Amino acid sequence: MKYSDPREPHARALRDYFAGDLNATLVLHSSAGEHEEIPVSVFFRGPEDFFPFERAALELCRGRVLDVGAGTGVHTLYLQELGYDVCAVELLPEAAEIMRARGARDVHTKDIADLKSSPFDTILLLMNGIGIFGTLDGLDRFLLDSPRLLKPDGQIILDSGPANITGDPDNPAVAISFPDGGGYPGETWIALEYRGEIGPPFRELYADPDTLVEHAVATGWNCEIVFHDSLSGFVARLTRPSL
Repeated sequence: MKYSDPREPHARALRDYFAGDLNATLVLHSSAGEHEEIPVSVFFRGPEDFFPFERAALELCRGRVLDVGAGTGVHTLYLQELGYDVCAVELLPEAAEIMRARGARDVHTKDIADLKSSPFDTILLLMNGIGIFGTLDGLDRFLLDSPRLLKPDGQIILDSGPANITGDPDNPAVAISFPDGGGYPGETWIALEYRGEIGPPFRELYADPDTLVEHAVATGWNCEIVFHDSLSGFVARLTRPSL
């Protein structure tokens, strides 16, 4: 393994694409058996290439929006164009730098747990945005902390789905020794490969609808599943119960 940081393959791929290498490709390896080539262009796509679940989620946005895990600004820039006041949070400095260069106006390179801000109407976590929390315990910590970032009638809009277990873990593209999994199948390990070099594994959380609803309710939220797609993905809307 050349890369010492789990996110470095992603960072290098984004930099190369933004510098003009339009054929840049990431490879995702998962403890769930998924081994997928990802054209880096997907991280720069426009609204015409949005997936149906993205459109469903974005249509639910209202007011001042916090885009968590905003990447290169795909959704931030779209919402800005529609006139929304959008604050983007992205941990990967290279992605945040690219997002600013693309025109995102309010970008923070930090963990959402460290964000200090006046409250938002919508917190948006798209492209399995809850994946950054790693485990169900991590999701619970976010759900318990996030009310400080929302107005009393605010909402969280997110998508997720079961971990992809359709790959062949006994015949991966490369041999990777993943750490042991957690008790929940959606607590997967991910490793990213770029230009033949692989970074160390990191946690990525996927949640099925029933599990998400269970953890939302346990942490004081109402949770409505508002969209399903043909691949078992879904969009959920979380709100605080009325007093």
